[in-house]
Parts: sequence; structure tokens; C-alpha cells
Amino acid sequence: MNEIPLLNRANVFETGLFSWGIPEQTAKELTSHHSELNYPAGQLIFSPGSAADIVLWVVKGVVREICPNPNGTQTLVRLATAGDILGLADKLDEKGQWIRRFEARTATECVLAIVTRQHVRDLLKDMSPGELLALSERMNSASSEWVRYYATFLGLSYRERIEMVMAELGRKFGVPDDDGVLLTFEPTTSDLAEMIGSSRPLVSRVMAELIEDGEIGRRDRKYILLYGGAIEATVSEGSHIANGHVPPNVQPAASSRHTTHLQRQHR
Repeated sequence: MNEIPLLNRANVFETGLFSWGIPEQTAKELTSHHSELNYPAGQLIFSPGSAADIVLWVVKGVVREICPNPNGTQTLVRLATAGDILGLADKLDEKGQWIRRFEARTATECVLAIVTRQHVRDLLKDMSPGELLALSERMNSASSEWVRYYATFLGLSYRERIEMVMAELGRKFGVPDDDGVLLTFEPTTSDLAEMIGSSRPLVSRVMAELIEDGEIGRRDRKYILLYGGAIEATVSEGSHIANGHVPPNVQPAASSRHTTHLQRQHR
């Protein structure tokens, strides 16, 4: 089997802090002094305009971050999972208070960790000027990468957008499988339509094309990014967390073995 070094996401949040340049001890302080809340599937976590005086990250489960549009539609900004921070697009209002820009709602049962912004500020005060500068530069780089991502995204065809989204889902939810990369979370047709700015019928047509072309397969209502396809190759190339210290307790995910029938079409 062609093994893919996908990471166990249990400690990805802490690993991400290291990669941003936050000292290891500061990162451990932040991740160890928090409260955890359990949410059922389908529950609203926060809405646009609500106070953003706490920082949340996903410990377990999947959260939909949604941007309401002026015309009454909505855009699914991302599917957040273990290690992801919620509210990265929070903003300061005219009174200087942090408020939410997007809506967040659980897609599955979730466990969320919370810390206050004041606790984060207190920890940052203990960092040296050099460490704070490095953190600022890395956060600016991450922000610029998101701008580049969406600028590129807008110039793509709908098929190319879906391929880009499926590769990102592979990095976030994929586990190695005999046939490729198995997505442990099943995005709905509506999810994909909102993420690429199209209709559900168009998404269904493109997904059928990807199955016919050998890019993706289906098994037990789950997608598989098939070996030999361009999407799986993109996931394989980007599986490691770049430029950061990965703690020894973050190990590659174990291979997933299956014997059930794979739905795969050949031209």
C-alpha cells in the first residue's frame, strides 16, 4: 500500500502554535488551561455580531463556519475540525470590542475548548519582542496565504474548485486506505455547492465526472480520493505541517483496512 503520512489531529492545535513561532512552554500553557464544552450536532455556537471575548478551538467533531450574504444566501467558509481555531475572521467594532464576523454551527457532536482573550493576552506579554515579531510575521504570512487561496479560487472552473476543496478535505479528514485517502467526514452536496459558489445539480454532475475519471470513489457513503488521481497526489504532497516543530506524540494516522466494495467506474 502507498502509505500517506497523514497526521493524527489530536494535538494539531498545539503543533500549529509551535509552527507559528509561539514558544513551546507558552503553547502548552494555552492548551492546558482551558475549559471544554460539549455540543450536539446542529447547534449554533455563535452568530455574526455576537461578542468574541473567548477563543475557541475544536477538540473533537466538525463545525461549519458560515458567512451570511446580503442577498439572503450563505457561503460555507470552511469545515473546521480538531485543531482548528473558530473565529479567525473576528473583527473589532466601532467601540473597540471584538465581535464575530461569521456564524458557527456544529455539523456533528463536538467538543470545543475555550480560553478567554485576556488569558491569551497575559501569555503573550511574557514573550520576548523577538518572539512577538516572529509570531506577527507568521500570522501575516498565514493571512496572506488565505488571500492568495481565495484569489486563485475565484479564477478556477467549478470542477477545479471542487478538486481544490476535495484536496483540502483530504488533508483535514483523510485517513490512509488501501484504495487512496478515505474521508472520515461526508460533505453534503449543499456543503460543496456553498463552498464553490454553485448549484447542487452542478456539484452532482462534477462529482459524477470525477468518479468516472477515477479521481474519487465511494464506499459506505464515504468518499475516497483514489491513488493515481491528481487530487490524492495533492493531498499526499501537502500532508505534513510545514516549518514547525511536531511533538513526538503527534504521529501518522494508522492505516485503515477495508474489505467492503468500492464504487469505482472506469472509462
